[in-house]
Amino acid sequence: MDAKHLRKMSAVAAATAALVIGASAPASASNHLHVELPLVTTAAHGLGCAGDVWAVGNVYPNGPHGQVDLQLKGWLKVFGVPAPWCSVTATVHWRNLDTGATGAASDFLGDGNGFPFWWVAPQIGNLRLHTGPGRVEFTLATDLPHTPSVTTFTVY
Repeated sequence: MDAKHLRKMSAVAAATAALVIGASAPASASNHLHVELPLVTTAAHGLGCAGDVWAVGNVYPNGPHGQVDLQLKGWLKVFGVPAPWCSVTATVHWRNLDTGATGAASDFLGDGNGFPFWWVAPQIGNLRLHTGPGRVEFTLATDLPHTPSVTTFTVY
């Protein structure tokens, strides 16, 4: 094989490798930013029940604008052991500090909504909040006595 043919084959192989690597990489940087609502320790419905509730989610700098998607998570236990009969309703209250708009959304966590694997993962619920863009204050609460959880972040 002559040097000219070898260079041509090497160039084709390098171009093919670059295309494969480029196609497997994301087209652009992530189109969402991760956000968290801090942990709330709470009483829960059910014999001897208590636990922790928190939320993780996303805001979207590139759209949809003014929207926050949250996944509520709750470990509801009796003496530290996850219990399928425990439940609580978690509520996220929000207030847009730039526009003055307010709102709230709730979801039920518990009573085995993680069945059949309620002991290996927290109970979950999902919320989509339309807060409008701006600095937004979020308060995570439950329908039973709990510790307060307030956080603020920018919604795009």
